[in-house]
Amino acid sequence: MPYLYIIARIIVSPIFKTFMLAWRPIGKKNLPKGGMIFAANHTSAADGVLMNSHMYRPVRFLAKEELFATPFKRFIMKGIAQVPLKRGSSDMIAFSKAIEHLHKGDIIGIFPEGTRGDGKTLQRPHTGVIRLALLADVPIIPVGISGAKKAWPKGRYFPRFGKKVIVRYGEPWVVPKPVGKNEYSYEELRSLSQQLMDEKIRPLVDLE
Repeated sequence: MPYLYIIARIIVSPIFKTFMLAWRPIGKKNLPKGGMIFAANHTSAADGVLMNSHMYRPVRFLAKEELFATPFKRFIMKGIAQVPLKRGSSDMIAFSKAIEHLHKGDIIGIFPEGTRGDGKTLQRPHTGVIRLALLADVPIIPVGISGAKKAWPKGRYFPRFGKKVIVRYGEPWVVPKPVGKNEYSYEELRSLSQQLMDEKIRPLVDLE
């Protein structure tokens, strides 16, 4: 288990859960054993921290490569088990690492929207989470996070105290395999991604 993750799990997680009144996530009983992908809406820097705080094993997020730009940032990001990803392209190196972790029974976290939203609507999702689930043959766990934007808005160095954040874990979703062919078309992947967002994640989120 990554060294910094252990420290953060002991020290940082209780602080965040106390600040954001997020000690009891909803639906954690839905989580299966083994490898799985967390697919969550994204409005705040608190999102990944809270999901990790609820687990007893790391949630390895595919994080934009800019967060690994300096030696110090790389030290921190790798120490908390994050995987660098080139945004806006098909990064097969990151996918290969993610698949390797999933086959070991790890959790991979992805924000299908790709960037932080305004908390009022859900943005159009990218196809990466669907492709990864199919390649690794693991279930997707839809995650809805509500209130995080108010608790830790962009531009603040620290979260606000007492702003309640609710984290909901949905039931595992196994992406159906293509019928009569080896792979889905891009349009079909977009449709499945939108289905994940509209039917699986959206019901778990309280939009502002």
